Amino acid sequence: MLGFPIWRLGLGLALLGLPALPVSAQSCLERYGQSGCAARLYAEMLCAHFDQPEVMRNRESQLADRFEQAGLNLTGIPAAAVETAAVREYAPQLCPQKSERIQRLFRSL
Repeated sequence: MLGFPIWRLGLGLALLGLPALPVSAQSCLERYGQSGCAARLYAEMLCAHFDQPEVMRNRESQLADRFEQAGLNLTGIPAAAVETAAVREYAPQLCPQKSERIQRLFRSL
């Protein structure tokens, strides 16, 4: 048995700046809606691989697969809106230690 409440373990991980666990494809749509889920999944990929452009290009098909697994219908949702939400909202939540560099990268494009 741990000598402290289990919630403190999660708090400790958050204070260390460790990324949140990726959202499962099944719960993503339910929790974040169409565009929010797409942005969150995209942010997960950015956090993991933004500094490796060759890896990012290879992950595009995996991202499309995750979109499909989540049941996303992105018809009518601008790609720029998903990208903006991923960079400005979800990346700071998922990888605060990398988010400034991610934002700088997208400002330069």
